[in-house]
Amino acid sequence: MQRRLLAALGAFLVLAIGVAFYVSMNKKPAFQGAVITPPWPAPELQLVDHSGQPYRLSNARGKVVLMYFGYTNCPDECPLTMAHAKLAIESLGKDGERVQVVMVSTDPVRDTPEALQHFMGSFGPEFLGLTGTPPELEKAWKDYGVTVENGGETHSTYLYVVDPTGAIRETFQPDTLPETIAADVKLLLKGK
Repeated sequence: MQRRLLAALGAFLVLAIGVAFYVSMNKKPAFQGAVITPPWPAPELQLVDHSGQPYRLSNARGKVVLMYFGYTNCPDECPLTMAHAKLAIESLGKDGERVQVVMVSTDPVRDTPEALQHFMGSFGPEFLGLTGTPPELEKAWKDYGVTVENGGETHSTYLYVVDPTGAIRETFQPDTLPETIAADVKLLLKGK
C-alpha cells in the first residue's frame, strides 16, 4: 500500500515538473511598457534628418526604432528620454547597433538642422533629429496622435517602440528606466 502511494506521489511529482517546464517554455514574454494590442503598423515618416538627408521610417526595417516627438530647447522630458534611450542602447552591447533613435521636431522654427544635429549628436551617432515642412510635420504628429501646442513646447511625451517589422508594439513614458527599455528592445530584437 505504501509503495503504491509513493509510486503515485512520484508520478504526480514528475507530471507536475513536466507541466511547469512546458508552461515556462511556452510563456509569452512580458513587455514592461504600455503594450499596443494588437500591434499597429507604424505610419510612414517622410521627413529630413539633421544632415539634410531624406528619412523614411520604412528604411529602418530590421531595426527597433525608438521614436520620440520633442524639441531641442526642451528643459526636461526630451533630454531625459534621449538620455534613457542612450543608456538602454549602451547596455545592449553589439545589439545596440540594431536600434535607431529618432526625434521628430515639434518646434520646426527653432529646431534647425544644426540645432537638431547638436542636440541628437550629444547622445550618439544612432540618434537622428527629424524635421520637415510644417505640413509634413503636422501629418506626422497627426498620424501618431501627438498633440503639439505653444509653438512645440507643449507636446505628447511618449517614446514609441517600433519593432523590426515596422509595427508599433508599445510606448514608454519619459521617466522609464533604461533597463526597462533595454529589456523590451532585447525581446523585440529576438523576434518576440
